[in-house]
Amino acid sequence: MESNLKFSVSGLRGIVGKGLGAGEVIRYSLAFSSLFSGNLALGRDTRKSGGWIKALVEGTFISTGNNVYDFDIIPTPAFLRLIGILKLDGGIMVSASHNPPEWNALKFAFGDKLSSEEEVKRIQGNLDRDVNLGKFGRAFRLNGFPIYFAHFPKFDLSGLRVALDFQNGATAGWVDEIFKNLGAEVITFRYSGDLPENPEPSREKFEILNNLLKEGKADVAFGFDPDGDRVICGIRGFGMLSEEQTTALALYSCAKNFEIPRKAVLNFSTSIISERVLEGLGFEVVRWKVGEPNIVKKMEELGAKLGGEGNGGLIYYDFTKGRDGILASVLIAKSYKDGDIPEDVLKYPFEMLKIKFEGELEEVLRKVEGLVGNWEVSEVDGYYYRNGENWVHIRPSNTEPVIRVVAEGERGFLDNLIRLLV
Repeated sequence: MESNLKFSVSGLRGIVGKGLGAGEVIRYSLAFSSLFSGNLALGRDTRKSGGWIKALVEGTFISTGNNVYDFDIIPTPAFLRLIGILKLDGGIMVSASHNPPEWNALKFAFGDKLSSEEEVKRIQGNLDRDVNLGKFGRAFRLNGFPIYFAHFPKFDLSGLRVALDFQNGATAGWVDEIFKNLGAEVITFRYSGDLPENPEPSREKFEILNNLLKEGKADVAFGFDPDGDRVICGIRGFGMLSEEQTTALALYSCAKNFEIPRKAVLNFSTSIISERVLEGLGFEVVRWKVGEPNIVKKMEELGAKLGGEGNGGLIYYDFTKGRDGILASVLIAKSYKDGDIPEDVLKYPFEMLKIKFEGELEEVLRKVEGLVGNWEVSEVDGYYYRNGENWVHIRPSNTEPVIRVVAEGERGFLDNLIRLLV
């Protein structure tokens, strides 16, 4: 594979001009689009490189005989939802999600789901095959919002004051319009412009929202990543919460507002608080591999409709077959209006640690062996060690050339882990 590129269930991802260039975009887009002969969707987030990359992708779609439904700037959850509503065959979302602005990515959708491990292999197997050009498709430009909102739950959010920070990403013009149409009063921040240097949502990046909540000038607040598959929330009087608390609140509200079988799938790096919330509602909770296509596939195997990843990523299968920060924000707002925000989520006592380790997996395992050597371990996705409610998950990243170490538990355990790894 080309240097500085990473191809996984999270798509083809790299730094533009340093691995991800026009040749790579065309090569992978051709490999994908030549698997189809029908109607494909195309969208992008607000990165500066998104326009020319989308244009190249559109050309490959047309040249392989596919029609293109171009939604232009659109959040990824809305993109997947519209593929399902319009019964399209799949598509490519041009977005590197939470990565810094110099990155971009092709997210491949087969039907209304992002590519699984098996589908990634299909694309890889098609990379160097000759493409038969001759029949050409057509391009259609669509405003997807009216179609999307027509199929959105019509909760009554009248009287709520909602603050939204889009970080200049693709959710601007989508989430605010949804809240307005549902009756809420909306205040917006960072509506357009350049993406911030590090747009991964975390509470310290939303100081304005935090102050509004603590001063009682907003009831709920939400900060989004550039493509809207992740969100972080805040509650009046408390301020901004963590992404893990956000996921727990979204899962709780989803379970309370929809008829859902009592089975759910969470990835290994998701906080215990989501597990506690779901089990408190009578759910059986299964842990599985990081990556929304992995979670979705496991949900399908188990017949589960609810799942998630602790980075602010709710998955409600009957609405969007992937992480959905848009639906999560509206559901949390509804729970707030209903007076149904679980206090144990707001006052969760444990802490979480996230470390990016620039080294080999084996090196990390050697360093922590003495700390977790006699704990329960799963090797389904890297190494997941657990002892009661203390746990650590060690795995290669799907999106960056690093080893991710995520841990949660008592302060003494986390201090020992930091001493060993930092």
